[in-house]
Amino acid sequence: MTTVALAIFLLVYLIIILGENSPRKLDRPAAALIGAVLMVITGVLTRKQALDAIDFPTLALLFGMMIIIHYANESGLLQLLATRLVRFGHTPAQLLLVVCLVSGILSALFVNDTICLLMTPLLLALSRKTGLPAEPFLICLATSSNVGSAMTITGNPQNMLIGQTSPWTWTAFAAYMIPVGLICLLLNALIVGFIYRRQLSRCSAVAIGENGQPVEVDRKLAIRTSLVILFLAAGFLLGAPMDLVALTSGIVILVWANRPPEETFAGIDWSLLLFFGGLFVVVHGLVVTHADLMNRIIPIITERTESLAGMFVFAGSTVVGSNVFGNVPFVMFVRNWIVDAHHAPLLWLLLAMTSTFAGNLTIVGSVANLIVANGAKQECPLGFWTFMKVGVPTTIVTTVTGCLIIFGYHCLGWL
Repeated sequence: MTTVALAIFLLVYLIIILGENSPRKLDRPAAALIGAVLMVITGVLTRKQALDAIDFPTLALLFGMMIIIHYANESGLLQLLATRLVRFGHTPAQLLLVVCLVSGILSALFVNDTICLLMTPLLLALSRKTGLPAEPFLICLATSSNVGSAMTITGNPQNMLIGQTSPWTWTAFAAYMIPVGLICLLLNALIVGFIYRRQLSRCSAVAIGENGQPVEVDRKLAIRTSLVILFLAAGFLLGAPMDLVALTSGIVILVWANRPPEETFAGIDWSLLLFFGGLFVVVHGLVVTHADLMNRIIPIITERTESLAGMFVFAGSTVVGSNVFGNVPFVMFVRNWIVDAHHAPLLWLLLAMTSTFAGNLTIVGSVANLIVANGAKQECPLGFWTFMKVGVPTTIVTTVTGCLIIFGYHCLGWL
């Protein structure tokens, strides 16, 4: 069964890589579903094992967050917030820094993929109105949303997985990771600004938006959504179960919004939930059949993480693994061995940070990158190598910096 499980996993991974270019035009959710079914019908897993492998609390957390984000978007709250904040940039360099901070901080609060969906058209419109080159700001959006999402457990899907598996609370995780995220956001802005310094230096001061289209805001819905978000934040800060808080908050706004629920459910990313559900089964099949091998490999990259060299080994392995297998599958796979590992709290932080920062290495490294690239393909196509000229240095610099900060926590006895 070891060979069968590995073959199924490789098939799923191949389909994920090829996407719409696969022979049957299959996408990531379809790949995960096919893999899950194959794990059962080939006998790698029993039906009960497959069902038990699905992490329903994580799916509940994702689902609840999706409902809240839907209403934040529908009310115009996110658009208003992003537009107002972007207006603080009065020169190209200032605007780049503002885009970096805004996209990063909002991603920590509302999930990076959503912020990229929101801000890509905003930056394209800004580029058309001001004559600024769109490319540096779009790449800054993608990379910063990834970096910023590392600051909270709810910032991206892989962090949500870690939050449901590890003992870290939302508050404690954020307390450790916010300094890491803010410093790395500034470094990311400096890297993008340095690489595009010549293009930006040829641009004059930015005249933003009193001439732009006003943002339409449903004030009643925006106020109700804001109150629900405050309730959500309070629940997280008080240490309540994150899946229960998110699901409760989603139900409250679903009822309070007084809108047809089918409109809300139409805005839910069901394909992402399906992708996660199927992937839980596929990864569990691989874990069950390769436990002995991984029991020999994982200690090699985790046993010396109390040293800086050991941290770099673990971080480098995570960056490579996240880009070879994808950060979500990699975290799903590795988390089974981190639970009982030496210095587990430190490893959870490292895993969350490095698997997230690894998404900046290439344009296919994270869904957020692909959202920006797809949204800009008509006006400003972002090529693979174009993205990598920023992605490689920012991944290296932010990963090394993050490791140094977490090592500092360890030396101070905080971890």
